[in-house]
Amino acid sequence: MRTNVDIPSVARSHGTVNESAAMSKTLSSTLLKGLDVLAAFDEATNLTLAQIGERAGLDRSTARRLTLTLVDAGWVTQDRRTFALAPRVLRPAGTFLQAGAFGRVVQPVLNAHADTFGGEISLALRDHDKAVYVAHSARPGARVSLGLTVGSTLPLDTTAIGQVLLGSPQPAQVVRGAYEAGVCGLAVPVGASEAPQAALGTTLPLALPQLEDRLDAALAALQMAAADLRDVPGLRDGAA
Repeated sequence: MRTNVDIPSVARSHGTVNESAAMSKTLSSTLLKGLDVLAAFDEATNLTLAQIGERAGLDRSTARRLTLTLVDAGWVTQDRRTFALAPRVLRPAGTFLQAGAFGRVVQPVLNAHADTFGGEISLALRDHDKAVYVAHSARPGARVSLGLTVGSTLPLDTTAIGQVLLGSPQPAQVVRGAYEAGVCGLAVPVGASEAPQAALGTTLPLALPQLEDRLDAALAALQMAAADLRDVPGLRDGAA
């Protein structure tokens, strides 16, 4: 069973990391501000110091000091007046993926089930008000809609995979054209639909011939993949 949903409004998490912990004396405000600088590059490639300060909620001098410190430490690169994330930011992400056996266990499952319907399958986890891709499989000849890769983010409120991660009572979500015009998103939870740790999703063109039949085939593939992944550490119900 799949359900077409109207997109409800979702309370977004405003403010920076350091603001959320401002009242605690047990935390390092400097470290949290540095993390805000790194987070400022979300959905941005190159930023000036003024843009970093605005995005991170920091005054210019603090943004400059922290950004140049991250440049010196190798986490950020500088090209004249603009800054960008350095490859070093991928190191902790790689450790996270290795610890979760995403390459050894998860990826083969996605590849196998993507083959069954000749499409793409993505696995996402929730990170506050975003869905973060942690694995992706696009088979030869599959239509790749958004061109997202591991580490890419999607909003929760306008995507099928985001709706699933919000904890829908429905076993599957179909969202038509809300995030990308002309595209239908389909997603299922990994585990219980009320509080999933992870979700699997795919996209199909709305103009695709026999769309309903293709959606049924994609749904079956996603549900089989979800069943194969439900016992993977980090994806199980109740996992941290």
